[in-house]
Amino acid sequence: MSDPTAFYRTFTGAISTYIQALQQLSLMQDRIAQDAGLAAAAAAAAQAAGRSDLATVDFTNAAGAITQLNFTFNSGTPTQKSFLYKLL
Repeated sequence: MSDPTAFYRTFTGAISTYIQALQQLSLMQDRIAQDAGLAAAAAAAAQAAGRSDLATVDFTNAAGAITQLNFTFNSGTPTQKSFLYKLL
């Protein structure tokens, strides 16, 4: 059996990191939704940095995926996020 104290700390730390990352991604998704040119500008920046495989649609699709993650996170009764927040 693994060390339950270490597991608890690692598990709750990962949950906290996940929540923070999802909040940051949500803010970025909001920026893409508010600024019609941001996805294209991000794609251009990515291509300038050597990621020629990325296009505007990839950033738009990623923003849509974040929307779906938030939907799942906030769905249910009680919400899925309430199960995670309870451990923090």
